[in-house]
Amino acid sequence: MSKMTYVYKKNYILIFNKTNVDTDKIFHDSSVNEAIAQIYIYRRFKRANTKAMNDPVPRSVKSVKSRLDTINQSEDFGKRPANVSRVQSHFLVPSDKLDKVTRRVIAPYAQIERKGLKEEEVKEGTYLDINRFNVFLEDTVDLESLLYETANVLKTITNSSGVFLYIVNKLKNEIVLMTQNTKNPERHEVNIPIEEGKIIAAHVAATKTYLHVEDVQRDRRFSEGLKWIDAKVALCMPVVKPDGDCYAVLELYRNYPEAYDHNIVYTVISVSCWAGAAVHQAQERVTLQRTAHLNQELRALLHNYFCDLASLDTMLTDMLAVIKSFVGAMRSSFFIIDKENVSGNLLADMWDDGWGTERSTIPRKKMRVNLSQELTPAGLVAKTGEAINVRDAYKDPRFSKEIDPTTGTVVRSCLVSPILDKKGVIGVVQLTNKTNSQPFSVEDEVVFEVFTSYCSLIVHFNNMQQQKIYHENLNKVYNDLMHLHLSPCRHDMDEIMETNGIILPPSNFKSYNYHISEGSKEDMPGLVCHMFVETFADKKFERESLADFTLTILSCYRNNPYHNAEHAFCFTHTMFLILTNNNGYFDFVETAALMLSGLCHDLDHPGYNNNFLSLCKHPLALMYRSSMLEYHHYFLAKKVIETGV
Repeated sequence: MSKMTYVYKKNYILIFNKTNVDTDKIFHDSSVNEAIAQIYIYRRFKRANTKAMNDPVPRSVKSVKSRLDTINQSEDFGKRPANVSRVQSHFLVPSDKLDKVTRRVIAPYAQIERKGLKEEEVKEGTYLDINRFNVFLEDTVDLESLLYETANVLKTITNSSGVFLYIVNKLKNEIVLMTQNTKNPERHEVNIPIEEGKIIAAHVAATKTYLHVEDVQRDRRFSEGLKWIDAKVALCMPVVKPDGDCYAVLELYRNYPEAYDHNIVYTVISVSCWAGAAVHQAQERVTLQRTAHLNQELRALLHNYFCDLASLDTMLTDMLAVIKSFVGAMRSSFFIIDKENVSGNLLADMWDDGWGTERSTIPRKKMRVNLSQELTPAGLVAKTGEAINVRDAYKDPRFSKEIDPTTGTVVRSCLVSPILDKKGVIGVVQLTNKTNSQPFSVEDEVVFEVFTSYCSLIVHFNNMQQQKIYHENLNKVYNDLMHLHLSPCRHDMDEIMETNGIILPPSNFKSYNYHISEGSKEDMPGLVCHMFVETFADKKFERESLADFTLTILSCYRNNPYHNAEHAFCFTHTMFLILTNNNGYFDFVETAALMLSGLCHDLDHPGYNNNFLSLCKHPLALMYRSSMLEYHHYFLAKKVIETGV
């Protein structure tokens, strides 16, 4: 059994198990499976050569090349005879691989190799064109028209009197009769509720199991039979996708009492399985294309916003416009939950962009709303943290009002999703009413989920901006507080200014053996002023500013056993002796830097080394990657000098 056949067996075994069809025969017969495998290999090869197909080469030439490459890749399908001319089909199927019935079914999708016949002798049948078939699968989403043509093909090859095609509407739980002759299909739409035991097509849609009714008029299981016509025999086949959903129902019937034989049932089942897989693949491809396009648009927007630090209003305006365009909604709203609120109410900042017909480039509303007051879709999602798709708000018992009090919108349908982080709901996004008056579909939910993932980035960015503003202002408050507490005492200033800011040093002050412990530590501020005056003899310092700076720096040292103000004074004294004994080696800037660094090099030292701070995860260790204490000393000294404390 081939890999392709195994996939189909896995996806459709439930259909076969509920029937009398010989399952082993279906999945081991070399007729339909070989043809399906041919089509499968061709479609995979076509995707792998997408780049080559974009070259400016005529379609017929590319089709022949794809056909020949497909044939050469498979050893099981034999070699193409030299006398077979090039045709407009995409690949050839050797006739010895197909039985008589299957050959007629596969004809719409492949050119059958007929040995011994000339090209002009091959008769054309009422079949699908292979080029049009591939256009349906690769470029458009008009799958209903494709199924309609396939149904007509099955009608011809099964010698049926007619065929009906029903499309399943999951939202309304109905099957819709499809006709090609109506110019306005929505106006002339015919709907049948999906239920068992009343109408054959509705029963098949409900059970997802095919039915072969050999006597429609006498079958007591279905009171209304085929609904539209008095037929003798019927073969009703569901088109089931690999995910288990029934997409459509094919209803073949005969007006004469001749039941469908086993080969015809076998053929119709095989084609229905292939059609279900094709529908599923086409729908998934379209959804992926939409989400990829939306990803590209949103990434470009967010890149510009984050780089330029755009305002939140600008971000939300463009983001809401993009999602409205992709989903086709009439209105969109964005709620950011206030997590700092302590009132007990669910407060949020709401941006509402107005109706889709209004050509406005700014949000229509930006207001504060209370989501806990009314039973609204946004309030329900904010409380539960679960997305909802309200397909008919008038019939939904969860909402008591037709008008949403937060947006003032008459809600027919809405799609609402929460924006989550590790702590819960931080925002809500809501789309209201589709432009085509239809409810939001499953595909819309997938696209909307991509959008909400980007919305989480916006909310986090907004929260970070708010925290940034908060901490910037908090730093200003702390700076003012530090300026207040680090300002020297007025009594100390008066005392040091009585001596003109300078205390006469002891006789051994210019010796490296001098230590402040020999005198009074209260004289340290005056002696520091003396060292600065002596070092910069040709520079005049404003006495009060020098005294203020000295007292402030010395007060920034903690009462540690070693890294204290006494240690800073001794270091500065040593630097003073080096500079005064080596005049001319350093310029003014270098001399000032050395003196200031000597006095400030251990400001606010906590009494522990860097390794200890790292092990205990001190705030300084979280602020800096290495040399935490050195960075802190430098930052504080720079702050004191800049603020002029």
